[in-house]
Amino acid sequence: MRKKPISLIALSSNSAGFSVIDAASLFASTTKAVLSHINNRLNKNFQVLDKAAAIVSACFFDQFKDKDNRILPKSLALTLEKFLRDTSFLDYGDFITDEEGLGYPNIYWRIVRPNSTSDVGPVHADRWFWDLRGDQFPKTHQRVKTWMPLLQDDSEPSLRLLPGSHSRDFVYGSRVDASGKTRPYLLDHGVESFLIRAPVRVGQAVIFNDKLLHCGTSTAQLRVSIEWTSGCAKN
Repeated sequence: MRKKPISLIALSSNSAGFSVIDAASLFASTTKAVLSHINNRLNKNFQVLDKAAAIVSACFFDQFKDKDNRILPKSLALTLEKFLRDTSFLDYGDFITDEEGLGYPNIYWRIVRPNSTSDVGPVHADRWFWDLRGDQFPKTHQRVKTWMPLLQDDSEPSLRLLPGSHSRDFVYGSRVDASGKTRPYLLDHGVESFLIRAPVRVGQAVIFNDKLLHCGTSTAQLRVSIEWTSGCAKN
């Protein structure tokens, strides 16, 4: 019998705006998917993620720099979405969003080189991207983000967030980047000093509200992470 699905909405709607959960089986599946994507793109046969990430960082970073090149292909994305549903990370009425308009669930990974601040973006809330695009979202569903570290220094987690910020409205601006995409950025820079490192280890996942302020951080260790947005049916 399929166990009762976890409530992503509840996990992201508490006073902090996020929760950390153990996700060992999901870690194994997402790591396998990222390895497969790297191997297919580079025509390689890496067996472990740390080796693959080190080679990508040193020799092939430009091939995976843009988000479009880090979105898992349709077959891998659909397989992961089915795994999420079968293992109760998604309920039957939930779905993974397609914000890039590709026609399938958008699950994407990121590699951040050691001590490279250019590999991470500014403080933002995911909701701002949706608002800037004017995307229509079903009123019957709520967006919830899942972020998982696949490779990081657990003593220095590379995701920073501001607990409770999902309950406030912040002023933000936008700019067009080199790829022609419009991206938001926080105007109140004084807020950044209050962000904390997410208390997450490899093998765990952070579930957070799409209004929560957050950003990535470059540390002394290579980082690989994976993320996606779920559309969760409201009760």
